[in-house]
Amino acid sequence: MSVSRVGAARAAVRGGFVAALLTVVGCGGPDKTGKAELPHPIVSTAPPVERTVTRYETATGRATPLEQVEIRARVNGYLKAIRFQPGREVEKGQLLFEIDSEPYKADLARANATLATAVADLATSDADQQKSESRVATTKIEYDRQEALFKQGVGEQQTRNIAKGSYDEASAALRSAQAKVKVSKAKIDEGKANVQSADLNLGYCTITAPITGIVGDKLVTEGNLVTGGVGNTTLLTTVVAVEKMDVAFDVDENTLQRIQQAVRDGKVKSADPGEIPAEAGLALHGTAYPLKGKISFADNQFNPKTGTVRMKARFDNPKPPVGQRLLAAGMYARIRVPIGEPVNAMLVPESAFGSDQGTKFLYLVGPENKAVRAKVVLGVQEGEERVVESIDVPGEGKPRPLATSDQVIVSGLQRLRPGMTVEPKPAKK
Repeated sequence: MSVSRVGAARAAVRGGFVAALLTVVGCGGPDKTGKAELPHPIVSTAPPVERTVTRYETATGRATPLEQVEIRARVNGYLKAIRFQPGREVEKGQLLFEIDSEPYKADLARANATLATAVADLATSDADQQKSESRVATTKIEYDRQEALFKQGVGEQQTRNIAKGSYDEASAALRSAQAKVKVSKAKIDEGKANVQSADLNLGYCTITAPITGIVGDKLVTEGNLVTGGVGNTTLLTTVVAVEKMDVAFDVDENTLQRIQQAVRDGKVKSADPGEIPAEAGLALHGTAYPLKGKISFADNQFNPKTGTVRMKARFDNPKPPVGQRLLAAGMYARIRVPIGEPVNAMLVPESAFGSDQGTKFLYLVGPENKAVRAKVVLGVQEGEERVVESIDVPGEGKPRPLATSDQVIVSGLQRLRPGMTVEPKPAKK
C-alpha cells in the first residue's frame, strides 16, 4: 500500500472517532457551558414541632452526701474483729469493729477497786469527824465552866488552863478530821472519774456505725495494732449517708440573678412559697431530667477567683427492691432549674443546626426548592430537639418566629450552599 493510501485511511478513522464522540456527548444533554449537569442533592426535611416547654437554667455538679463520717480508733489496741461487708449499707448502731478489750476490762476493775477504797476511807473519816465533834462539845462545856469559875475568883488558873488545852486539842482534831473527810470525798470524785474513763475506753473497744449509710472499704485488717486517743489516730473506714443526696454545682452571677428574679416574679412554681424546685439527670438518662428535688443551699458569698457561687439541690435517693441506690457520692449529674412558666415553642432537631464563626443557622426549603440559609436564635434544649426563638431569613426584612409551614432541612447540611436547588424528602420519623 502506498503512503498516500495509508494517510487517507488514518484520517478516515480519526473522523469516525470524533463523530462517535460527538454523538455520545450529545446524548448526555450538555448544558450551556458544555458540562454535564449534576443531580440535585437529596435532603431530609421536617416541619418544626410545636410543644409546651419551660425555660431552665442549667449547670453540672457532683453528688455530695448529707453526712460523711470517718470511723477512727479511739483507744490503742489490737483489732480483734471486723463485723461488716465493705460497700454494703449499715444501720446506725450496727457493730463494725472490735478492739481487744481485756486490758480495758482490767483498768475498769482497778478503777472500781480504787473507788471502793475511797468510799471506805470516807466512812472512816466521817466516823473520826463525828468523834472529834463530840469531844469538842464535851471539852468546850468543861472549859466554859472553868472559865466562869476563874472569873468569879473561885476557880484555879491551872485547872482553867488544862480545860482550855483540852478544848483546843479537840478543836484541832476536829479540823484534821474534817480535812480527811474532804480528801476522802475528793478521792471518791477522782475514783468515779477514773471509773467513767475506764468504762468509756472499754466501750470504745466496740465501734458501731454512727449513721445509717454505705460503709467503705476496711482500711485495716484484723490483728493489726490501731492507735486511738488524740492526734494521729488510725482511720478504719468511712460511712456515707445515702437516704438523701445533695448535688453541688456552681453558677455565675448572671445565672443566680435570673433565678432569684424568677422567684420574686412568681414564675417559679413550687409546693412551698419561696422554695426553688430543681431537676437532675445522670449519664444513663441521656438528655432527660427525671430526678425531682429542690434547692437546699446557696452560699453567702461568691468565689472571687471563679466568679461563681456554690449551690446545692437535694434529692431523695430511695433504695430499689434490687440493686444499689441511684445516686452515689461524687457522681456527675446535670442540673436544671425552671425560671419561667410553660410556654408554646417551636422545636427543631439538633441535627438541623450549623455554626459559622459562632453564629447558628439552619436551612429552609424555599421557592423552586432552593436552599435558604437563615440565622437562628436558639432557646432551651428538650431532649434531642432545640427551641428556636426566632429566624432571620434573607430578604424578609426582620426576624420572625418559625412557622409550622416552614420546611426545615434536618440532614445533609454539609453539601448545601445558599441558593442551591435540592430534592427534598420527608425525614423518617
